[in-house]
Amino acid sequence: MFDWLKRKPPLRGAPEVRRLKTYQSETGYVYQYYYDGWCPAQGGREFVFMATAERGPYRAVAIAIPDAAVKAWEAVRGRELLSAEQHAVAKMALFHAFDETPPQELTRAPVRVDATRVEEFLQRLGRD
Repeated sequence: MFDWLKRKPPLRGAPEVRRLKTYQSETGYVYQYYYDGWCPAQGGREFVFMATAERGPYRAVAIAIPDAAVKAWEAVRGRELLSAEQHAVAKMALFHAFDETPPQELTRAPVRVDATRVEEFLQRLGRD
């Protein structure tokens, strides 16, 4: 009934100056996006990017990285996953979503990153 009361915590870590970037997806859509910040989410962190496809309206695209996925990676590596590395995983997940998901579906629910994807994205980035 009072959904407007269920607000998420304010975003943290937003850059002072947002840098608009472009990404050409495998589906042919051209996206423009910028990083808007992150917030704690139930059982993890949620990274928020504002994105538009083909110069349409900007919409929030959330990338959820559960603590369980981070802890699984940390247990194998024996070290803490840095916040910059979590941001890198979120950005790789954003690109993957751009490549795999039609633009109109990107904002329906957060894109969830499981432990397998954390491992895959960090290997691609050469982070062991």
